[in-house]
Amino acid sequence: MIDMIYYAKSSQKDDAQETVKKHLQAVGSLAQIYGKTFEAEIPAGLCGLFHDFGKYSSAFQKVLQGTQSGIDHAISSAAFLYTFRKKVFRPMIEAVAAHHSHLISQEDMAGILDTILQTEGPVTTSGGKQAALCGVKAYQEAAEAFRSDFPDFRIPKSKAISPQNSFTSPEDDMLYTRMLFSCLIDADYTASSHTPPEEGPPLDISTALKNLYNHCEALRKNSGADPMLNQFRTQLFERCGQAGEQNGGLFTLTAPTGTGKTLALLHFALRHCQYTGKRRIIVVLPFLSLIEQSAHVYRKIIPQVMEDHSQSKLPEELREHAARWDQPFLITTSVRFFEALFSDHPADCRKLHNVANSVILFDEAQSLPVSLLTPTLKTMEVLCARYGCSVVFSTATQPDYTGLREISWPAAELLPEHRNFYKALRRTSARWNIDTMTPLEVIAEKMAQNQNVCAIVNLRAHARKLYRALAERCPEEELFLLSTDLCPAHRTEVIQTIHRRQKERLPCRVVSTQCIEAGVDLDFQQLYRALAPLEAIIQAAGRCNRNGTAACGEIFIFVPEEERLYPDSHYENGATVVRAMQMQQAIDLNDPDCIRRYYRQLFGAFRGDSKSQTLERAIAERDFPVVSQTYRLIQQGGIQALVPYEGQKALYQKVRAQALETGLTKALLRTAAPLTVTCYDRELAERVCEPLYFAGAGRLENRESPYYAVLSGQEDCYNSKMGFCPPAEQSLQNLFW
Repeated sequence: MIDMIYYAKSSQKDDAQETVKKHLQAVGSLAQIYGKTFEAEIPAGLCGLFHDFGKYSSAFQKVLQGTQSGIDHAISSAAFLYTFRKKVFRPMIEAVAAHHSHLISQEDMAGILDTILQTEGPVTTSGGKQAALCGVKAYQEAAEAFRSDFPDFRIPKSKAISPQNSFTSPEDDMLYTRMLFSCLIDADYTASSHTPPEEGPPLDISTALKNLYNHCEALRKNSGADPMLNQFRTQLFERCGQAGEQNGGLFTLTAPTGTGKTLALLHFALRHCQYTGKRRIIVVLPFLSLIEQSAHVYRKIIPQVMEDHSQSKLPEELREHAARWDQPFLITTSVRFFEALFSDHPADCRKLHNVANSVILFDEAQSLPVSLLTPTLKTMEVLCARYGCSVVFSTATQPDYTGLREISWPAAELLPEHRNFYKALRRTSARWNIDTMTPLEVIAEKMAQNQNVCAIVNLRAHARKLYRALAERCPEEELFLLSTDLCPAHRTEVIQTIHRRQKERLPCRVVSTQCIEAGVDLDFQQLYRALAPLEAIIQAAGRCNRNGTAACGEIFIFVPEEERLYPDSHYENGATVVRAMQMQQAIDLNDPDCIRRYYRQLFGAFRGDSKSQTLERAIAERDFPVVSQTYRLIQQGGIQALVPYEGQKALYQKVRAQALETGLTKALLRTAAPLTVTCYDRELAERVCEPLYFAGAGRLENRESPYYAVLSGQEDCYNSKMGFCPPAEQSLQNLFW
């Protein structure tokens, strides 16, 4: 069968049909280029060269002819590599087997691989398909066909294939497989595309730095902030720029809120790229509101900013770039970045090889959940040590990660003198009332006596109750509520309105959940904060006397008189540590040593939960699917409701009509994202919503969908002041609206 021509793809419109040889050459060459970034060009190239070895089979050729179906060529390709040095080829075997499915460890595949190689006759794989190649004879014929196409190929020596340094942890081991997987997937997708995306131009660092300096100079001239605060902002900016001129590695940036960390981080990143030759800057943020705000700032300095998140509305020609992360300046979410590093799926992992040799900036780094910290931090160390990255964890409440088990955390601080900043920039004083519980009506009474005040509570139900109590006391005043009951487009408009009113010195009374705490540039004279983890309290304090224009802002910490106080056990644990610390010794919100003491106690008290234990066990066993399923930064479940926000009424009607008529697509979901609210009470939401289905899925199919749209005639369930309020609460709305 050596004379037989083996094809990799079906015929194209011009009757051209790509051969297996041509496809393997193209994918192998691209994968080798991608792997070169982290000195893995040989193993990455081998993944590309052998990923479709299983197509050297009559079974797969019959698939292309339309006479057979249900053939798995990937597992057969992996089985051929399995006949080589199993230990050395393990990451390549895993990557090749997964390029049309998901990652599974070689240990878990060993049984099926042995069966495929030893059985003469059909073998059904775990996915229910039939292996393209089975038995010694079939593999001998396939090997002859491969040698005919590649007569000069020789298997490289183990030294050329193995990573330069031994793996330091299971996280290191698994990430190496994912990186090779990434090279293969991107090479395969790109080579198979009729119009491969063109690489964008490299980052013009000189022009970006010039724009940055001009932008900062304009901010200083027009700033209405306290002059001393501006001096510290300038000092932080300059210090981060100087720190950029050092070798790569792991860094922290610790500075009070409002000191200009966003621009200072960019200064570090640009100077660091200039000094070290890093090829890309990746900004990772925990919240979409932060991304919108940061992207607006960054685009004034670097026009080619690429956003990759659930609400990014990219034109068709840019979507491949977002999928590949191949642009020089990228902003993405913590969910997309971290979950990709622990994923087992091709689409998630495709971008990973482009993370290598990048400067990665994590703003608001304190937002990472405790249950995921140990594997996350280990992986960050691996990105620096093996993949040439420089990583910065930036926050006003820098965690002391040395309190975690198995973590050494060799990070260098970009601002060693940060204690001086906290001491000099005391813009607030805190009053603690956590011995007793305070009714929300009392908080509303106090807020009514101040014209520029904010209260932040832990639960949406508390926010609604407090807002109603405040509306009773200030019926003629303009009041604002901010929570995730408001769709993103609505929240953005409310924040802009508050900001404008504060600038014009108009009354602003705001009730909010935690969504206001990070990166929202608002400035209140008084702030009430329900007892919470210390990092949340300090972040909230950053919205009080933010610009230092008052002698001292006032923060009141209280415990609401409610049955349920916290959204989850992790939040409750943090609040419990804060209560214990305050009882022992008064907490100073402006003292970094208090923050470190808090984290040491918090991490020391954490003994693991079911999620962290499951994740730890799965990593130790190299169980890719369980790791992928368990590593989740945000709460899963609930429904996504498309809501009729009045400010985007035309968009709502268009998206709803299209979704009901033709079904949901990825493009439509991106368009709908600004009008989408998450609701965790499915029964309540289903009273006013109807399910949506993906394009191609019939309405008669009995399957759950996470996407819903408000029913026609039930538009009143979305309130112009309070957002999504299903029927159980509508009777209360009638008191005020």
